[in-house]
Amino acid sequence: MLLKNCRWITFACLLFTATIFAEVSITEVQPLKFPSALMHFDKNTIVEVNWKGNIANSTNTTLLDSDYYQGRYLVTSDTSSLISLDVISLSNESFVDLKRIRIRYKNKTYNSFPVSGLANPGIKGEFIEVGAKLVAKKKTAQGVKYPQYLLTIQEQ
Repeated sequence: MLLKNCRWITFACLLFTATIFAEVSITEVQPLKFPSALMHFDKNTIVEVNWKGNIANSTNTTLLDSDYYQGRYLVTSDTSSLISLDVISLSNESFVDLKRIRIRYKNKTYNSFPVSGLANPGIKGEFIEVGAKLVAKKKTAQGVKYPQYLLTIQEQ
């Protein structure tokens, strides 16, 4: 028994990858993935994987594996137009929220969305890294969870 009054829970994350217009494309290199963790009975369980692919200090539970990593996406464009970037949590799992979503693009970290006026990634493309804080409320049932978010990029 690892912790008294804890349940097993596994976290996973899915992403809807979409191409917005013919000029911009997003290719998923690796989805944001959270590790399996013990869930608290008496308080919210927090697991945060930052955009660097590390476990952040806000994590408050025992991790059961080291199978986690940041989301990574290749963005390309065949024009030179500025782009806008948006990400939203879809809130598809009861009592499970994605918070503190961070995106790293062209050596700058963004935490408030949407963001507009960003430099175009060009034909060779640029990578976007995504990290987030997963909060499972104490009412959450044990088991595998699939919190989802939507990442969109548009040319302006």
